[in-house]
Amino acid sequence: MPKVVDHERRRRELAEAVWRIVRRDGIDHASVRAVAAESGWSSGSLRHYFPTQDALLGFAMELAYRRFLARLAKIDTSAGNRELVRALAHELLALDDERRVEAAVLLSFLPRALVEPSLHELERRGTRELYSGIERVLVAAGEAGELREGVVPAKAARRLVALVDGLNIHHGLGPDELTASDLVEAVDEQLDAIFA
Repeated sequence: MPKVVDHERRRRELAEAVWRIVRRDGIDHASVRAVAAESGWSSGSLRHYFPTQDALLGFAMELAYRRFLARLAKIDTSAGNRELVRALAHELLALDDERRVEAAVLLSFLPRALVEPSLHELERRGTRELYSGIERVLVAAGEAGELREGVVPAKAARRLVALVDGLNIHHGLGPDELTASDLVEAVDEQLDAIFA
């Protein structure tokens, strides 16, 4: 009887090997050969799934976004608009090991995404989805009279995401200098500037 192979599971395993290398050694070390060694696969087997390094990196980046979006789908939307935006921001913040790894991996992809068109498009698509998700909540909050005067939902959404990215970078570089509680406090201060 032929062996049944779960191809999607194998692709996830390879993406997770990419994450481990990126987290440990940096994105420049996430070559096909290094990922093959990390995963225990041959380079030839890996190339069956990902013919190029950029295809492999793109899938690893996309999987990180998908995991993040899956967590967003579990957020309780009945708590009110401010709490919903706060919960969305907290899912982005590097507040625990899982989110720290995701943040480090996604931020590691950014320099590569500046020069590699396929990664750039993946990054922009994921970030635009994030902007629009937060913006939708802020539009609803505005319609309910919950925003401060002059707040533009699209701008506020982009600025919140930029703030979170910056917080994650500095927390990753110096977690004792910018603690997890500092991250939460900074987001709350930003929300105070958005919500009445």
